[in-house]
Amino acid sequence: MRKLLPLLAGIALLAVVTVRAQATLDIYFIDTEGGQATLFLLPSGQSMLVDTGFANNAERIFGVIKQAGVTVLDYVVITHYHGDHVGGAPDLASRIPIRNFIDHGDYTVELQPNRVTGFAAYQPVRDRARTIVPKPGDSIPLDGLDVQIVSSSGALLKTKMAAAPGSGLPNPLCRGAKLKTPDPTPENQESLGLVVRYGAFRLLDLGDLTWNLEHQLVCPNNLIGTFDVFHTTRHGDPNSGAPQLVHAIRARVAVMNNGERKGGAPEYWQTVRDAPGLEDIWQLHRTAAGGADHNSPEPFLANINETDHGYSLKMSVRMDGSFTMTNGRTGFSKSYGRSQVSSR
Repeated sequence: MRKLLPLLAGIALLAVVTVRAQATLDIYFIDTEGGQATLFLLPSGQSMLVDTGFANNAERIFGVIKQAGVTVLDYVVITHYHGDHVGGAPDLASRIPIRNFIDHGDYTVELQPNRVTGFAAYQPVRDRARTIVPKPGDSIPLDGLDVQIVSSSGALLKTKMAAAPGSGLPNPLCRGAKLKTPDPTPENQESLGLVVRYGAFRLLDLGDLTWNLEHQLVCPNNLIGTFDVFHTTRHGDPNSGAPQLVHAIRARVAVMNNGERKGGAPEYWQTVRDAPGLEDIWQLHRTAAGGADHNSPEPFLANINETDHGYSLKMSVRMDGSFTMTNGRTGFSKSYGRSQVSSR
């Protein structure tokens, strides 16, 4: 019996180590009909939600949070104050404790009555919470997940990211690159942009950052490097998606948070599809504008119409940079191998 006890203890310890080794960073891309709500659940148990969708999306977002077993949100990042990103914050805050908000400041640059509504509803919630206003180069303190800010309040990272594969290298795509007329909705330019790293895995989410600011992040040198996953800017709107960024980051997978009739512009979709190294585009919705030529195959579409909707995409990421994508509507899954960003 004495010999058996150490053996059993060893088996139990091996089981614990095995479970820990299999732990994943789980990312839920939640359908908000063309807004954004992305839930990160860490192996440590900590959680981060990026944006809260429209005002009527809170129940749907809370359902995913509850299903994931999250009982408190450690961080809620509000990339900017448009209603499709901040609208659900007040309702969500009434359903689950939120420890910290992270946003670009106590103001919005759009004061028109039809634009200020989201921020006006969020401000009382913000004033009662602990709020962090980061600058480019700052990090969000999560256990085992490196989240760095690369844009905020119209300011951008000015130096290359340390230890980021491909960062600081000249970007030949900048030669002759075209800029666009300044965006008529300036709150998009305030967007918090995030670089998320888990082991060898890297994900880029720039909120609704505009074309010209995307350009500055990678021209004349690519300051942010290469990535495994690109969460497309501005839901696939053509005022974002500068090819000099989309192609320079060399993502293997893109996730587009579009609605059936919001975002998902054919020209944006094609820019992403043509990016070197890209394997697949996963979409939260089939886009009506895209037709047969500018939508991904049906297994990669979480929602195919505005009647049967509300399905999410789930990504499970391992430390070596490999990950699996799962379609919440069909259960279809596809796995991607170890990260290759260091060799791209």
